[in-house]
This record gives sequence, C-alpha cells and structure tokens, in this order.
Amino acid sequence: MSSFDDRSDADGCLPHEGPPYAPPAVCTSRGLDLARLADALPKLGTVLWLERRPPAAAPAPGLLPRGVVLLDHPALAVLARCSDVSACEAVTPNGPREWLAFASADGEPRAKLFLLPDSDYLAWDEMTAQCRSVGSRDPASRWSAHAAFLRNALARIAGGWRARLLAFEQRRLPWLRTLDARPPLRISLLGLDLARAIARDEGAELVSPLHAA
Repeated sequence: MSSFDDRSDADGCLPHEGPPYAPPAVCTSRGLDLARLADALPKLGTVLWLERRPPAAAPAPGLLPRGVVLLDHPALAVLARCSDVSACEAVTPNGPREWLAFASADGEPRAKLFLLPDSDYLAWDEMTAQCRSVGSRDPASRWSAHAAFLRNALARIAGGWRARLLAFEQRRLPWLRTLDARPPLRISLLGLDLARAIARDEGAELVSPLHAA
C-alpha cells in the first residue's frame, strides 16, 4: 500500500484519533475528475462512505462530462458537488487506515471514502496512484486525542458526518454511463468491526445497517 502525508484540516484530511505521538497521516491532493472516478469506484467493492449533508440550496447532480449520469443517491449528490480529492493514509491503534477525502471548491470537507478489508486492494492502489501522480506534499501536523475529541464534538454541532456501507456500480449504455450506489449484499465480521471503529473515530452517525454476513 502506498503512503500519503496529511496536509491540513482545510483539505478534508482529518487525522485519525490516536495517541499524541502517533505517526501523522499523509495525504496527496489533486483536482477531482468525476468521469475517471466513475470508472474506478465500482471496482472497489464494499467501502465505507462518510458524507456531510449538502446545502439545501445546492443544485441536484445531473449529467457530468463525458456522458456520466449520477443517479439519485445521497452519496452521489455529495460527490457531484466536490472539486478536490486527497488520498490519505495513517497508522492508528487499529492498524493502517486509508481513505479518500473529498472537498468542495471552497476547501470545505464534504465526504470521505474508507478502504475496508472487503474492498479490492489492487483497484484501490490503482485509483490512489492517480491522486499522487500530480499531488503535492505539505508538512504534516500532529494531533492529540484531545484535539480529535474537540473535532468530533464540533462536527456533531455543525451537522456532523453520516456513515454508510456502499458498493458503487456503473452501467454503460450506447450514449451514456450511469453511476449508482447501493448497500453491499454482505460484509465480513472484520470489515464490520473496522467500519464501526472508523465511524466512531470520525464522530459519524451510522445511517445504514451494519450487519456481518
């Protein structure tokens, strides 16, 4: 697995809650290519998706460049309003953790996509390689457990994060492609435990059932 350096809270790469001297996260950022992402996401299998509720006045997603249509799923509605993606990795008390952090044009964190034991690791490496190919690295900052606790408390006040297990799927028609998302049919006990741990550490509310197969 590749490593990425943490940039800052503004980039949407919030470090994992852990000991004050835990190794910092590493992130690599680039502009978001939704059409390319639509090809990569369905290959991942089961992932954990975290999102923030979009503004009420925000327009609904529709046709993207290169004939990609996002269907009416809450995760895709958030994704369509993002313009930057960062590939991140950190070492946590539960082991290595990798995720993509999505931000809006003003730098506001909007969504995160976490790798799970049930995910396709090869497809993940191929996708994150695209992020680091033109990315830049900034000095990492160290976060204490107290800072993580404060971050989670403020997130809940501001509306916080919602977590859901997802599997993306793409359908190709002669004139367009559609990207949709659905709950996975099954998940391993190890994947379920990690999903719950990530949601807890990120201060996210579980809005879809998490049941092991």
